[in-house]
Amino acid sequence: MSNVGGNSRPRTADLFAVVASVLLAIGVAFTPLGEWRPIAVAFGLPFVLLVPGYALVSAVFPRAGETAPRSEGQTSWTARLGLSVAASTVTVALVGVALDFTVWGFGRTAVVVGLSVVTLGATSLAWYRRRRLPVTAQAGASVDAVRARVRSVALGDGLAGVALTLVVLVAAVGAVGVVADESTGTASVTEFYVLGEDGSGDLVAGSYPSNATAGEPTTLGVGVGTLRSDFDGRVVVSLERVTVEGDAVSVDESRELDRFDVRVSAGETNVTRRTVRPRTVGERLRLTARLYRDGSDSPVRQVHVWLTVRPA
Repeated sequence: MSNVGGNSRPRTADLFAVVASVLLAIGVAFTPLGEWRPIAVAFGLPFVLLVPGYALVSAVFPRAGETAPRSEGQTSWTARLGLSVAASTVTVALVGVALDFTVWGFGRTAVVVGLSVVTLGATSLAWYRRRRLPVTAQAGASVDAVRARVRSVALGDGLAGVALTLVVLVAAVGAVGVVADESTGTASVTEFYVLGEDGSGDLVAGSYPSNATAGEPTTLGVGVGTLRSDFDGRVVVSLERVTVEGDAVSVDESRELDRFDVRVSAGETNVTRRTVRPRTVGERLRLTARLYRDGSDSPVRQVHVWLTVRPA
């Protein structure tokens, strides 16, 4: 079998790049590098805005020319990247909605893990579907084609165009990073979670309250952590009866159980032990804790725990 121009090699170099991007994002998110905002923005934003969507587009359209029929069997990178940005936006929204119903909430760690799982799953499906096609019909690029392109750029062929593209990308990432830094600078909360009481009376993550009796006390702990600045606000705990229809969640009934002020110094975590007495009876009720900054009516963070309340 000939290997002229790398055409006989599977076109999976872009999928390997997706996997490398996931590993890089995880490495930044779960190391001290993630606490330095310029690095977090430089690596996190391109990952969130492009990589999950590209994996999904690759899984749905494994054949070259599917995203742009006029390309006549050639991979249209412009069309694929455009669809990838749109698909990434939808993926982030869906992952956020799903996490909102878990005990982890919409935190940075949970989002990175959720997007990584979705991305790796879609990449595996894309690899499987491409390998079932003839090499000449596969979308993407082979390792040999990428190596040849890098060699041509290194020798000066098309260097000006590549340099201009890099300048535009860096400027775009920088602009988005400035906006993100300005919009999140006041929301310095990095942790917000609910703990449960175990048999010895300690507050631990593995003992979330799941059953209660109407009118009887239920103990829980609410943790708030901040990184860069002090936080002053309040926590409101409510018990809600909700209806879930697809991606839509509607609150049919809500009763406030507790409300207390919280103050956390920069770089510290504060866990407050509270006792609530739920009175709404039912199965799969949503115990919701919302964190508000002083002077704001919009929650900074919220976390949910599913609770069954039996009659007294």
